[in-house]
Amino acid sequence: MAGIVDLRGESGPELLHKIITSLSEVEKGDFIDFILDADVEKVMLHLEEITKRFEVKEGEGYAILRVWKEKDIEEAVEGDIVEVDEKTNVGKLIEMYPETVEVLASYGFTPLKNPVLRKTLAKTISLGRAKMLKGLSDEEFEEMLEKLREIVGRK
Repeated sequence: MAGIVDLRGESGPELLHKIITSLSEVEKGDFIDFILDADVEKVMLHLEEITKRFEVKEGEGYAILRVWKEKDIEEAVEGDIVEVDEKTNVGKLIEMYPETVEVLASYGFTPLKNPVLRKTLAKTISLGRAKMLKGLSDEEFEEMLEKLREIVGRK
């Protein structure tokens, strides 16, 4: 089964949420074509946790991004959090330590307060990818990591 989803005009977390939601509706091995006018390379980086199989066709003012579903979202976040760093999965962190949502939101990740985005988008992104998406400086990122480590260390 293949489908096509027009996401022109969408950006940021909402764009990623719509892609992830669409992928959750197809079987592993299937693909969906997304019509985008956003930065395709940046979108692909944020989907790395779910799939590494992409195909891009450039048009005039848009691109068609074909994405194959290689694993379910739940498979992408298996395992416990051992260490809080740029590789830490945001969804797993929030699942294990719900109070981390407030810290993340205070650094601009306010979409995580939305339960729907938290259940889909957060599971597909690492802290390092979130830093890139939000454009945090290295200093802000390290400060945020320290606050998150304090929470994780208390449990």
